[in-house]
Amino acid sequence: MRKYWLQEMSWPEVAEALKRTDIALIPIGSTEQHGLHLPLGVDTFIPIWVAEEVAKQVDVVVAPPLWYADCPHHMGFPGTITLRPETLIELVYDICKSLIKHGFNKILLLNGHTMANNPALLVAIERVQEETDAHVYLIDLLDIAKSTISKIRESELGGLYHAAELETSQMLAIRPDLVHMEKAKKVIPKSISRFIIIDGITPGDKIWFKITMKEWKKLTEYGLIGDPTLASKEKGEKVMKAIVDNIVTFINEIK
Repeated sequence: MRKYWLQEMSWPEVAEALKRTDIALIPIGSTEQHGLHLPLGVDTFIPIWVAEEVAKQVDVVVAPPLWYADCPHHMGFPGTITLRPETLIELVYDICKSLIKHGFNKILLLNGHTMANNPALLVAIERVQEETDAHVYLIDLLDIAKSTISKIRESELGGLYHAAELETSQMLAIRPDLVHMEKAKKVIPKSISRFIIIDGITPGDKIWFKITMKEWKKLTEYGLIGDPTLASKEKGEKVMKAIVDNIVTFINEIK
């Protein structure tokens, strides 16, 4: 059986893999609270699963996942581990430079922590690409399947943010053993402005706004924001398939 996880290979096996491919995937997530019904590792479990499914279909190497992220807004709930943005930038920069040194010239960051991680990851990518001839692509696992998510969602605006309909559906599809639907709560805070809507997919004009830990605690006593009660395994399977299919298509385009 072909190996694809870098940490499971010996160095001669990595050298052999580099004869076949110069593409590496890095699953990036977080360790942060996800309400009463989901585990802290949601944002990392999802890109790990995606990376494995992609690697089964195309010849790529998968680097060890990153379980930590920039998530200070969740520090009001026990178990969350946050990095400073500067730390995340340096970490991703060093990892990419190491992979490039060995010959991986196309690197895909599979970001399961989506919007919160994107600013730091884009800074790291810019530095890497300014200093090398490699290409580093940021794949936000929400954006890559936005059209599918928009079609299958049933929750009202505000129901698809954190530990809500989408993430709960995804976990029901890939790790149902870690989901406790009997503890799921619906929490949709009132928007402070029509330009600031707390939802993963928002229509119309908007203004960016980052919620602080104190504000998050005021918005939700349970940790989640959205409506996980509408989640289902079937929705999760459709979204995960769309994510994998789109990434596979992209890899075939850049080979």
